[in-house]
Amino acid sequence: MVLNLEIMNPASPSSKKRRVLVVENHQFFRENLVNWIGRQEQLECCGEAETVPEAQSAVDTQQPDLLLLDLSLSKSTGFDLLRWLMGRQSKLPVIVLSQYEEAQYAAPVLEAGARGYVSKGVATEELLPAINAVLDGHCYVSGRGAFPPGAEETVEILE
Repeated sequence: MVLNLEIMNPASPSSKKRRVLVVENHQFFRENLVNWIGRQEQLECCGEAETVPEAQSAVDTQQPDLLLLDLSLSKSTGFDLLRWLMGRQSKLPVIVLSQYEEAQYAAPVLEAGARGYVSKGVATEELLPAINAVLDGHCYVSGRGAFPPGAEETVEILE
């Protein structure tokens, strides 16, 4: 199910806000994330999806500034969507949200093309700095903070 939230809220000043697409297969978490984004002054949720095909359609139609992506999706994985985006040479920044620990998945996710990795176990206070860092062109790993992409210390940060 792809939902275009702009149709529901046409009065939102989209020119000043950064557009976020949420790709998450758990409805409760997705709805709470969408609600949290709606409370952020500089962000708006431009849509949500729960599968890779829905996300692909939403990326094309909604043209988000940022994609928040769960690794575990119905019938596929977040890695499948990352591969599709990278195959299109997409410049769309992606932050992966996952239940798995950073030590297990942060490096593979960044190598696959994501710009950030945030554990679902972190407080919401860490999500906004992660979003801002990635939108500013940096990489971000929860518990480690922001760093420039391709920096030498990236390996040290993830080890």
